[in-house]
Amino acid sequence: MTLPRGWTSRRFDQLGELCSGSTPSSSRTEFWDGATVWVTPTDLSRLNTPYLHDSAKLITERGLRSCSARLLPPGSIVLSSRAPIGYVAIPTVPFCTNQGCKSIALHNSYHSEFVYYAVTATVPRLKRLGEGTTFAEISKKSLAKAEVVLPIDKAEQSKIAEVLSTVDRAIEQTEALIAKQKRIKTGLMQDLLTRGIDEHGNLRSEQTHDFKDSPLGRIPVEWDPVPFGACGQWYSGGTPSKAVQRFWGGGVPWVCPKDMKQFELCESIDTITKDAVAAGARLVPTGTVFIVIRGMILAHTFPVGISTTEVAFNQDVKAITPKQNFMGRYLAYWLSSNSHQFLKLATTATHGTKRFDLDELQAASIGFPTLDEQRLIVSILDEQQSIIQRLQGLTAKLQAEKRGLMQDLLTGKRRVMALLGQREGVTA
Repeated sequence: MTLPRGWTSRRFDQLGELCSGSTPSSSRTEFWDGATVWVTPTDLSRLNTPYLHDSAKLITERGLRSCSARLLPPGSIVLSSRAPIGYVAIPTVPFCTNQGCKSIALHNSYHSEFVYYAVTATVPRLKRLGEGTTFAEISKKSLAKAEVVLPIDKAEQSKIAEVLSTVDRAIEQTEALIAKQKRIKTGLMQDLLTRGIDEHGNLRSEQTHDFKDSPLGRIPVEWDPVPFGACGQWYSGGTPSKAVQRFWGGGVPWVCPKDMKQFELCESIDTITKDAVAAGARLVPTGTVFIVIRGMILAHTFPVGISTTEVAFNQDVKAITPKQNFMGRYLAYWLSSNSHQFLKLATTATHGTKRFDLDELQAASIGFPTLDEQRLIVSILDEQQSIIQRLQGLTAKLQAEKRGLMQDLLTGKRRVMALLGQREGVTA
């Protein structure tokens, strides 16, 4: 590889002191609940910034002395070397790690934020160095030989890190806005789907409007509790034969539980062909509501979605095409908002996965207002959802920009010398 002028290649063990971690005896209470940050891959996995400020478990000075872990300075680099390989962080406090991490106490000639980004960019290569039959792990010896390229001038390292960290901060701020807007949406769903909106566009309350008792609790008198099974026509799906190649890889989305991480369903991981539809795969229209009846039903997750195009689906999913007086989007929002109630109906099958008894599921009550009120509620929730989607689109754009910048700046393809008031570098 030809490096730009002023750039060089460095092994990990040339960047600073490369250290492994260790774990004090878990049976010795005097080794735990101290004041020393003790980093594990789990701690690294929970970060959404480059910086690590604390850890889930702390050890005492005696605990540190009892094992081979080293106390390292702030500004070092810590990398998870197993379970899994590839989480990277910059601790802002003195720290040590367990044996699932490797750390580099950087020499003064290297900028910690630049090295963080450079190491992050090497993670795909580091994963290929992973060894072990039970789980992938990269040894200290292998990690020591891994290399990064970098500018010799620390000021250039610093400027590259500044550019990348600026984009990172924009991503973090946008993600914080997304989290805020999701909380607002959750609150709106809670209010709108239990109290509704009156004819004047006002949120109902028991102080100003009439409510009644129902299997759902107190609901507006204008609402009727309706069995879930009566909201529309229910359909079962299926899987076209995997042995028939012409059934697969077409342009028809084929929804299964792993696709139900999205509320709006317009694409899928696997697709089928028109031949598969002609052979019997069921196709349902836009506005169909989908629920997972087995698989991917977790303790706090009742997957619900609504199609925004024609789709087919497999046998682990049920499709409900709403009747004329029910809006599909209202039904989907209501199911999402009340998922905790439906999860109580899920049972554990012999193989450990959750599933629903269809009769119990269809007998569950759902609160339905008039069609006009459904439209009003859906319009408010859709507007809030569009805000979230716009922010998610901005996040995706920023992440793509960051990937491009890392590719260019961390290889010297684009130089930042002009930003330093110096002559633009040329490739040797």
